[in-house]
Amino acid sequence: MLFLLSACNSTSELTMEGDFRPSKESIEEVVAMVPNYAGELETMTGKGRALVSEPGNSDRVTIDFATNETRSLLTIQNRIGIEGGQMLVEQDSILIYNRLDKEAQKISIYDGRLTSLNELTSINMLDLINFKVDAENVNRLQENSSTFRLLLRNGLRVVVDRKNGRVQTVEQTIPQNSPYSRIFYESYGELNGFVLPRKITIFSADERSRVVFLVRSLETNPDRINLEIDIPDNIKIQRL
Repeated sequence: MLFLLSACNSTSELTMEGDFRPSKESIEEVVAMVPNYAGELETMTGKGRALVSEPGNSDRVTIDFATNETRSLLTIQNRIGIEGGQMLVEQDSILIYNRLDKEAQKISIYDGRLTSLNELTSINMLDLINFKVDAENVNRLQENSSTFRLLLRNGLRVVVDRKNGRVQTVEQTIPQNSPYSRIFYESYGELNGFVLPRKITIFSADERSRVVFLVRSLETNPDRINLEIDIPDNIKIQRL
């Protein structure tokens, strides 16, 4: 099934800071509200539009992606439909193949020197679209009138809607641990029983650039997906 979507404005205000106070609610019960499709949603394919904003540059590209629990393959097209390259995202590295320049380079997920899409490609797409929280990793729980804030042991602060548990924001309080600083989730929709965001905004660790990713179509648990880049034998992979 296709998940046909449109870019929408947020239906609620996303608050990074607010009148949060210690919550007396059960951490386990709050975490149980957060959509977690581990074991149910194992693979995914889709298409989206990425709006890139960084110092001295802004651009729009179309992205076809395929992902499982360990890998994500992104195929990039520019505004006029020319395929410029592919990115294979693994746990700690990104393999970038530039078809136009006939170059292949492998970089760390923490290295944004070579791609303006580093914020988006630094996270497994399955984990990005379905951000999961484990109750054992939650150190403290706070609340305000509309949201809960989960303070995780790894430095993340996750704000969720107190009515439905949907993730609104993820903030990294230890920037050196991640290539991103904040993630905003908006415009949720339902597909095959999965409730997933349609708009994701990711800020770089230094807050100087961001990528807005708009999901246009999505297929959950397709029968077969390709997660390999077909690089010609005569092109040597540069490791940077």
